[in-house]
Amino acid sequence: MPISCIAIDDDPHALESLIAYMDKLPDLKLIQTFTEPLQALAEISVSNPVDIIFMDVEMPSLSGIELAGLLRQKTKHLVFTTAHARYAIDAFKVDADAYLLKPYSILHFTKTINNLYPTGKETPNIFSVGDEYFFYIPMHGENGDLVRIDLNELIAIEELDENIQFKTIKNTYLSSRPDFIKTLKMLKKHSAFIQISPTVIIAKQFIKSVLGNKIFLSGETSFTLAETHATHFADFVNNNLPHEKQKPDSII
Repeated sequence: MPISCIAIDDDPHALESLIAYMDKLPDLKLIQTFTEPLQALAEISVSNPVDIIFMDVEMPSLSGIELAGLLRQKTKHLVFTTAHARYAIDAFKVDADAYLLKPYSILHFTKTINNLYPTGKETPNIFSVGDEYFFYIPMHGENGDLVRIDLNELIAIEELDENIQFKTIKNTYLSSRPDFIKTLKMLKKHSAFIQISPTVIIAKQFIKSVLGNKIFLSGETSFTLAETHATHFADFVNNNLPHEKQKPDSII
């Protein structure tokens, strides 16, 4: 289900930049845009709630802080977009979820969305293989292109100093580790994944075989099981071995 959004900014150029960023994330659905805060107040007040409202702070007739106080119940998440850092404290007084300081990059925008929806879903339910959970990785280069990582296609994640390598059934991607701290924490807790060393997390569904301390996965991928995680992995294996059914008690 798409993530519904509204954007409010009296600067048409800033609004265009925000829309361009949103277009790169197909799971964000832009419902409406406003350049007049009073019009936004009138229309949003009588409309259905949305998932995210992006809102500028300095606007004529009504500031973003004032507008947010009147519309906060109409959105699950509130994200301020402003060129002025001095409003940060006021923003969080009205329960803002994020604060994007203009001019912000596609990387910062994507990181904000990943933080709000670390699994790509409207609600952070426990991941189960087959559901459409995802997050985005910014590509190297200046055009701001993004790669979508589907968790049901993710084979392994390996931390490499300040980078993270994401191995999927289609490709391998490298991205900055600090941008995905929350994603790593989420994957370590999900039952569909298991950590096999301090730096490696693998998807249980892609385990093909285990030979000694070597774990072989789909996509010609293999990792060494660390002693620090051997007991936990052994428990997982034992819990998934076929057990002989007990014979029913004899009737005397």
